Amino acid sequence: MRGGIARCFWRKKVKIAVIGNSHIASLKRGYETLSRRSAHELVFFGGRGLALKDMEVDDCCLVPTSNASRKSISFTSGGIDRINVNDFDAFLLYGLEAKALIVPQSRFYSDAVIRRSAYDVVHEKLCYEILLKLRSITEKPIFIGHNPLRGAHKKPGNSDTSSYERGIEYLNQIVYAHLNALVIPQPKKTIVHGDSTDILYAQGSKRLAIGDDNDDALHPTIDVTHMNDAFGALWLKSFFKKI
Repeated sequence: MRGGIARCFWRKKVKIAVIGNSHIASLKRGYETLSRRSAHELVFFGGRGLALKDMEVDDCCLVPTSNASRKSISFTSGGIDRINVNDFDAFLLYGLEAKALIVPQSRFYSDAVIRRSAYDVVHEKLCYEILLKLRSITEKPIFIGHNPLRGAHKKPGNSDTSSYERGIEYLNQIVYAHLNALVIPQPKKTIVHGDSTDILYAQGSKRLAIGDDNDDALHPTIDVTHMNDAFGALWLKSFFKKI
């Protein structure tokens, strides 16, 4: 992966396909505030919920097999109704049921338990299914962004992120390295209590725009799983630095 990344990102402008579900809304709007200053060009292919589950491989492309998903990715991408791997330098799979793994430092876990936990977090999730399909048609760099950690109010106490970081390392070593993919951790700045997102980043989050009447509608205030534009911008800044 490191060699592939180095060769890819020496270019003047890197084009990345961002593939995801409703969670890419924060990244898409966050990117709009960064795009003029970014060395990377992002194209978003999104659908709410499990809409992208029907994406199938056709030659060198990922192609939606339903009218609903075709409409959705065409809307989010600005008119592109399939993902041709030859048109991009790298891929970011964001959300899509991908989860973080938290491995507490204060407790001992056998290698077998950790490996089983890592596989359970990844396998049979939509992100993993799309990753396998992409890998069958391209060797280009693929990055993973897990669902944001649930929002929580910041309180005094331990804010150590080592258990979270340890879990991300295990996911990369045990699962994703074998597919030449890499999980990108959530920015430390957004994390509270070591395993949650500061609730400030969940306030004012909006629905992914896919061409429906409720595009960009605010999520209910009780929604602590979707993040806002500020979170998306921070996530992308961190992502760009890491790649």
